[in-house]
Amino acid sequence: MKRSALLCVLALLLGTLAGLLLNVSRLGGQGLLASGAPAATPAANAALQISPGMAADSDAESNLPLLDAASQVLTALKEGNIQSLAALIDPERGVTFTPYSTVDPHSDLTFTPDQLSQATVNGTRYVWGYTQGKGDAITMTLPEYLGAYVFDADYTQAPIIGVDHVIASGNSLENVEDAYPEDRFVEFYFPGQDPASGGLDWSALKLVFSDPEHAGDHRLVGVIHSEWTI
Repeated sequence: MKRSALLCVLALLLGTLAGLLLNVSRLGGQGLLASGAPAATPAANAALQISPGMAADSDAESNLPLLDAASQVLTALKEGNIQSLAALIDPERGVTFTPYSTVDPHSDLTFTPDQLSQATVNGTRYVWGYTQGKGDAITMTLPEYLGAYVFDADYTQAPIIGVDHVIASGNSLENVEDAYPEDRFVEFYFPGQDPASGGLDWSALKLVFSDPEHAGDHRLVGVIHSEWTI
């Protein structure tokens, strides 16, 4: 397929992420899609491990189904449409929510599609984990948690996207690949913007999906929120 044709396919399939993928570079199993993201400050680079991406020769078209699935999840989150979000979850495994970078099966909560639909209307306050540093219990309803630890920024406008690739990390263990060894993930990343913080006000959202080679379809199995922690 000619490059111009490939760009047309990308534009059509990722229409719901218009403006997000402005300058798409070819990538394979690992890499970055960037849309003019600002360079990290020297202070931020000292504190974070920001990976520049992986050069790859394989066709970017192979990642389109994964990116399309991620686009649908972001759209549902932005619209607050829990029913649409529930329909994208793996019906057998459910979806696990991780408030910080480190996936912890002992404290992270997992919801089946039906449980997620019920949680948005029953007003139940769940313990989602514990705050970094202080160790206070994160006790919130589902809508409160989604606002604070999932869609805390408009990730449909994230300037950098990593495909099976952790873009930045702080001092929390990044164990997405160990926690989900047979799955794939997309990371949506906002670099730090506040000079006073030295670039430490960055945030990222990882969406983990079952791999069609194992499950037959890309279904949401994990939602991981990342930010700088003390």
